[in-house]
Amino acid sequence: MNLSIASFSKLGLGGLPLAVMAILLAPAAKAEYPCSFAGPGEIVVGSTEGGGGIASVLLCDTDPYYQDEPYEPESDGGSSYYDPEFAALEFQATAAFFGLQQQANLLQDPDYLRYLSGGWRLFPTSVSGETAPGEYCVASFFKASMNPDANDAPVMINLSGPGGDYEGALLTFASEAIPKPDTMQMIAVTLTQNNEPSVTVQAFNYSVPDLPFGVIALAVPTIEAALDGMEDVQSFDVAIDGRSVANTTWHSGLRVRDEFRRCLNGQPYLATDIDIVPERLKKHLVIRH
Repeated sequence: MNLSIASFSKLGLGGLPLAVMAILLAPAAKAEYPCSFAGPGEIVVGSTEGGGGIASVLLCDTDPYYQDEPYEPESDGGSSYYDPEFAALEFQATAAFFGLQQQANLLQDPDYLRYLSGGWRLFPTSVSGETAPGEYCVASFFKASMNPDANDAPVMINLSGPGGDYEGALLTFASEAIPKPDTMQMIAVTLTQNNEPSVTVQAFNYSVPDLPFGVIALAVPTIEAALDGMEDVQSFDVAIDGRSVANTTWHSGLRVRDEFRRCLNGQPYLATDIDIVPERLKKHLVIRH
């Protein structure tokens, strides 16, 4: 029987010693006591006499033959058998869930979205007295690789204009899969753009100190020829000996082309960062920081 604090006070037991209370509230051993049914360790030994508007009540006593069953902790499926394959599947499912949760959080991060979808950066970002107007204009596109074997490793494309004594242009690819020779060398590479036929050309192959990327640079006769060949969405696949080492697709090519021409004409860029990340997520990043 459970007693609330209020009912406990009303029964007038508050002033009794603890030992006396224990004797009053617990049934005496080998003594009959009223019960509604026989619980574990109890037996029904009779009932009180009814009459005068009072119902008959069962009488219980302790069962002298009752033995507590040993405690066995419950296990999944009601069995203590351990299935390593099931445990491995359960672990994989849990890991997949947390992986999806992490991916969902990352997809709300503008920087991560820019990495996945790609973004442009235009240089120089400001006019310098050391650089003549219209020289050393560079448009750099950085994006996760589209090659499934690259595990989202980045691929960078640089379009570089004339500068100093060099009057041509360069289309440069950088990735971890490109060879990193100790000294610059000429190699044969196969370039595929969009759905056009592949062409095999000679290219410069070199590495940059302290960076994990190898570089392939293709010479273009003039920067105007390079700009005229730009498309808004353009895919590139660079292969060496039949193995893809740089696979990516840029976007916003026409906008970058127009900005590049401003740089060539000595005019400041209207924008130095170009991507397709939704503005609402960029605002979310500003508020979060």
